[in-house]
Amino acid sequence: MAEKHESKLIINKKEYEWPQRVITGTEIKVLANSPADWVVNEIVPGPGGDPEISNDQKVDLDQQSEPKGIKRFTTRKATTSPGAA
Repeated sequence: MAEKHESKLIINKKEYEWPQRVITGTEIKVLANSPADWVVNEIVPGPGGDPEISNDQKVDLDQQSEPKGIKRFTTRKATTSPGAA
């Protein structure tokens, strides 16, 4: 019998529980009730940008995986490139 793995994560400053160790970008948006065309970023400590998580990209929620601790995400409207037609 597989061991149940309950993972915690924070999306837009609100804590959620997820019944698996891995979550995708699409699942993060669904959990946060964000529109499907929004973008997910993982908040990582330190300098540099917060990486964008694609819809089918998997994120390991284990607290021992990098970055260590509860994984944090934000969802936002997609932005267009300046000067794009």
